[in-house]
Amino acid sequence: MKLILPGLTLALLLTLTFPAQATMTLGSLTITKVACRIFTPNGDHFNDKARFELDNPEQLPVGGTVYDLSGARVASLQPGTGTAAVDVLLWDGKNGDGQVVAGGIYIYDIDFQGKHATGTVVVAK
Repeated sequence: MKLILPGLTLALLLTLTFPAQATMTLGSLTITKVACRIFTPNGDHFNDKARFELDNPEQLPVGGTVYDLSGARVASLQPGTGTAAVDVLLWDGKNGDGQVVAGGIYIYDIDFQGKHATGTVVVAK
């Protein structure tokens, strides 16, 4: 599956990404933080994963997908350990086959009740 963003150039897409310190709301879900926007999945346990913190008071299902810049699906965001008040989605920088991806810019798409929030993260090598 490819992510199709008709009419958006790469430069425009990067300009419109979710700002580092902002929140975004999708219905009752609020994306409160994207941590480790630039991360290094090298196994040293320091900035190894992109972390998406979500305020999901109704505890409704939420998911996410990561795409490369060509729009090809790379991986699904995985549930992480949060708190009673915060849900967490993680990406460990690996593709669906468990291999660490090449360094570069990747697009995330968080899906909640048919609404989508997109932005970018960077895998640094």
